[in-house]
Amino acid sequence: MKIGLIHSTRLVMPWVEEAAAPFQPRVSFLHALDEALIVELAKNQGVTEGARRRIAWMARSLIDAGVDRLVLTCSSLSPAVDTIAPELSVPLVKIDTAMIRAAIGVRRPFVILATNPSTREPMRIIVEKEYADVACTCANLDRPTTAPLWHYELLDDAFAALNRGDAPAHDAAVIDTCEHLARAGTSILFAQISMARVLPRLSPIARAHITTSLDSFATTIGLT
Repeated sequence: MKIGLIHSTRLVMPWVEEAAAPFQPRVSFLHALDEALIVELAKNQGVTEGARRRIAWMARSLIDAGVDRLVLTCSSLSPAVDTIAPELSVPLVKIDTAMIRAAIGVRRPFVILATNPSTREPMRIIVEKEYADVACTCANLDRPTTAPLWHYELLDDAFAALNRGDAPAHDAAVIDTCEHLARAGTSILFAQISMARVLPRLSPIARAHITTSLDSFATTIGLT
């Protein structure tokens, strides 16, 4: 089995490679990186036509190389999957879908924590789609269902710190918020893979309340 991974920044690659390691060598991974996608995101226009074109080109290149499945690892660009995937001969999936599906499945409140505002709309799209799928399943089985209690929390100060090159201040804000939410018993979903770098610095209690998209990596790559 061969998986193609499409990245918009090299910052996520060490974490993705760590998540992929347990599945090797029975699964091989090919990486495609185009950091010009960040330039497209900086236009603040959502998923631009230029971004779609770049992602589609990488997807087809990886398909030509023999991959069986594709994963877009950029949360902010995930809406592109909805338009590109139907045109491809292999599945193209969003890195966050399995994480959010699992959170909705346990029917407990959760917060999606982010430091990049461009993740807000992509996360909303996934939550609404996954909840609609759950509601449809429950209706078919004649079971009651309720809308998930969730909200999106953006750490504006952390994003501002990161933009001025102050990564320690960014990480400190994420850690403080995680510790606070965990003390309240809140389930936390990270909106960006890059936020995973703070995990080793969290208390055991806080870490137990946090889920990242890479915690569902086996499902994302089609093994469960």
